Amino acid sequence: MKRIITFNLALLLACGFSIAAQAQEETKTQDKEPLYNFSPAFEFLRSTHSNFFNGPSFKVTRNFLGGFKPGIGIGYATTSKHHDNGYVLYKMKVLPVYANLTYDIPTKSKFEPFAETSIGISFVKYDRATDEQPLVTTHVNENGLYVYGGFGVRYAVTKRIAPYIAAGFKGYHMSTNDLDINPHGVTFQVGVRF
Repeated sequence: MKRIITFNLALLLACGFSIAAQAQEETKTQDKEPLYNFSPAFEFLRSTHSNFFNGPSFKVTRNFLGGFKPGIGIGYATTSKHHDNGYVLYKMKVLPVYANLTYDIPTKSKFEPFAETSIGISFVKYDRATDEQPLVTTHVNENGLYVYGGFGVRYAVTKRIAPYIAAGFKGYHMSTNDLDINPHGVTFQVGVRF
């Protein structure tokens, strides 16, 4: 009888430990960061020529240990009129496609500071006229080097949802040729990571 009670007690303890371990594992899985994050945002760029390029963007990043998150992204920005290098550019549309690297600065707060950089290619189209003849336009399609660097802060509502704001410098068509059309300037973005 004593053996049966000891066996049953051992069996109950083993089942209890197994159930507790399984529940703990499920809790860890639920608390763990997702493998990928998605970040839709709206961006505002104030160019060095005093006009605005505004539009949406979307990034997908992969979570790794150590705070680094590589990813890819796409954006869209437009402005109705832009002056650059003696030209008047009308209906300018920019579509950057880029690789992104984000570094989450370690903190124990719900506020999560981060730094990020992006590099890629921009597809640009616009109607170009000269300052002397602003009504005679030529349609232009071109592409160029896209760069971005900036800092931001997220507020972790949950492990998966975190609205954020960020600011930095962005160039849509970076070039060493000072005669190239090169919209660039200070940018601000508002978005959410999930």
